[in-house]
Amino acid sequence: MGETEMAHVSVPAARRAGDDTLIRGLRERRAESCAELYDRFAPGLHRYVVTRLLGDVEAAEEVVVEVMVAAARDAARFNPRKASLSAWLYGIARRRVNLEIRRQKRRKSVPAWAQISITALREASDGSDLAGAAASRLDARRRVAEMAEVLSDVEMEALTLSCIEELSVREIGQVLGRSERAVHSILHRARTKARERLVRNDG
Repeated sequence: MGETEMAHVSVPAARRAGDDTLIRGLRERRAESCAELYDRFAPGLHRYVVTRLLGDVEAAEEVVVEVMVAAARDAARFNPRKASLSAWLYGIARRRVNLEIRRQKRRKSVPAWAQISITALREASDGSDLAGAAASRLDARRRVAEMAEVLSDVEMEALTLSCIEELSVREIGQVLGRSERAVHSILHRARTKARERLVRNDG
């Protein structure tokens, strides 16, 4: 059995059947399939994108919408023998994030971790303590920004996909275009650096 065939059968049968049904619906332009795509994958994609963009919630929301549109439009291009549906979607998100990062580098603005929308604050608070919610959100974003200072881009991506999105090593490899052995190595380095940074900060 070839490597691509192994990648295909490694996905649990029930999940693969659900993915096949969803892709078929997207190819047939069914509205309910577009809604299912968003419900199933948008929350995870948003977590991944907002982490890659160092807490820039508004930009992350725009990127996720772009990913959903691209996936619905290009569903015919999805090949389950090359990647799982999750890995395919995160691959699209990764390319969109890289484009957004390049756009942001061309603009001079407040650091992304310091940008907080009023809507995001209201969602994070009980409606009365916006100042407290702002402080909490800024602290979380600073921590993400600090981690980005010690991790390479690919280490940050791999760690996010593994720890936050819980993708398998094989799926992470499909997203990043790396072998499983390379992903294991990247994750080991990332976790080591993250632990060292946490120890220094707590010391």
